Amino acid sequence: MRKMRASGMAIFFMNENEAYPTPDRDAGASFCVWHDEEDRYWLDVHYQREWRRASPEPFSDFEEVFEAVKDYDYAIPMKR
Repeated sequence: MRKMRASGMAIFFMNENEAYPTPDRDAGASFCVWHDEEDRYWLDVHYQREWRRASPEPFSDFEEVFEAVKDYDYAIPMKR
């Protein structure tokens, strides 16, 4: 697992075999990007002490993922 911090947000990059990380207590928004075997990217957000899906549809590349993180509206995300 790799972690990147941008604009106060933590972004964890993971594959399907890794477990969710525990974000730092004082961290701002935390996101996980999953890369699946079909070469798609899924985005999850840490919300009220649990990980939830930030988008119901996968993304095709990292550019779409970063745009989604940047434009995330912090509404209540759906449960997985």
